[in-house]
Amino acid sequence: MKKRVIVPIICLTAAALTACQKSPDSSIVKNKDLDKMIEQAEDGNNGIKDVTDIIGEYETYKTSLKDDSLHVSVNVDAKVEIPKNSQLSIFRVKQKKIGQDMLDKIKKEFIDGETLYDGSVLSMKTRRSLEIEIKGIKDCIEDVRKNDDYDEAGKKVYIDEYQAEIDKLQNEYENAPSEIAWNEYPSDGTLHKVKELTDKKAGSDFYKNMLDFDADGDIYFGVTDGKNGNYKSIYLQNNVNYGNCIRYGCNKNGYVKLTSVMAGDNCNLGMWNIEEAVTEENLKLEVPPDNLVENTEVSANITQQQAKNKADEFLKNIGLDDFNYSGGGLCGEIVNSDANSDGKIEYRRVYILKYLRSIDGVYVYNESGSKLVDEWRGDNYVKKEWDGENVQIIINDDGIVGFYYSVPLEIVEKVVDKSNLQTFEEIRGIFEQMVVVTNAQKTSEESVSIDIDRVILRYTRISEPDSFDTGLLVPVWDFMGSVTNSNEKNGDKKDTCVMTINAIDGSIIDKELGY
Repeated sequence: MKKRVIVPIICLTAAALTACQKSPDSSIVKNKDLDKMIEQAEDGNNGIKDVTDIIGEYETYKTSLKDDSLHVSVNVDAKVEIPKNSQLSIFRVKQKKIGQDMLDKIKKEFIDGETLYDGSVLSMKTRRSLEIEIKGIKDCIEDVRKNDDYDEAGKKVYIDEYQAEIDKLQNEYENAPSEIAWNEYPSDGTLHKVKELTDKKAGSDFYKNMLDFDADGDIYFGVTDGKNGNYKSIYLQNNVNYGNCIRYGCNKNGYVKLTSVMAGDNCNLGMWNIEEAVTEENLKLEVPPDNLVENTEVSANITQQQAKNKADEFLKNIGLDDFNYSGGGLCGEIVNSDANSDGKIEYRRVYILKYLRSIDGVYVYNESGSKLVDEWRGDNYVKKEWDGENVQIIINDDGIVGFYYSVPLEIVEKVVDKSNLQTFEEIRGIFEQMVVVTNAQKTSEESVSIDIDRVILRYTRISEPDSFDTGLLVPVWDFMGSVTNSNEKNGDKKDTCVMTINAIDGSIIDKELGY
């Protein structure tokens, strides 16, 4: 028996940081000699510098592979995509801090003279919010009583637990205000150190919680009061452990949750492609699809091109014109985390448009993985994550209702100008040799079918062995397509990066490990 699920509107809660993830194996870093790769990239007698020369006859790439002993089949019918510029390089990069200037630009674009209040006001409980919370727990008690999977003793355990929560909330209710005292939560519209705000707002649990993740980090959280029918929020963080980001949300049905400290959390939860059947798997939430109902008070009748035009103009206005459109479409987005009186959860139709950094016309793609440290170092436990840079913009007929700029990059230096590259014939051979091996299944009851429809030459960020804070942008070949695993529920993965191969030395890059 599960407790009720409070659906996050956009981002994971900070509690998600406790989830276990695989730590990088240091031997992998040592075995991949980046110094040697750089030497190979610079060697005038090795490889080809001109991008068009590495392709040969491969405007398209077609082949079929099958290994019955490993239970893997691969079909390739792909367009081979290369950038328009003739040569690629290697860059050293680090995370870029987001400053007050960017915050001011976002306020100018979206707030339009409305008063902003300190976002910690949203954690203040009113009698109304407590009534809703208590009712939800009482509904859970009724569900337990009707559940025939438990005997009376088992039911009593759950009911007693729920009743204890109700008793605690009832005590809070007696001292809770009827309404939020907005004027007690002024915002100066300025970025501050987390520790400074924790000391200044001693009674705020919000800033105390943020202190645990990066005491020396920067933060801004501002919200409007929603009295004009639009609930707006801006959240900005510079966090050395979990990344830098700025987020904006606007919703007619309450505040979009923006305050996950995982900088890579964007628009992945509670959203699905409107043209696809919605499932719990593509929602990535424990929400029965039958419980969803569309909110028709908001609409997305504009075309995708009109939405893209708005997004392009906005990015130019805030100085992010080095980002180019990389994909998107019409989606459903959950807009209210609380079920209505009929037990339904509302969603709205929006366009979600994704943008990636472009360097001389070449995309920087890191969406399939992040750099992670999750280990004990002597007496200290270290957990840090460096996710991939990206921009996501959410648009409907009201305009831009969501903006997420995650983990911005700063180029530190150009390590190699005009790098040598292997031919596509060589890269193709490595792919055909390794794609079957890396997807091998253990038993005959399991099988994997892979379809490759795009092969793209672009940049990706790889980790350097002795530095968490810097990485290298290197040219890679991404083999994109779908993967169907017979042994997994909803095992289809569409438009996913099946394999990434370093275009310089032909090594396989594990993006989840970062190299």
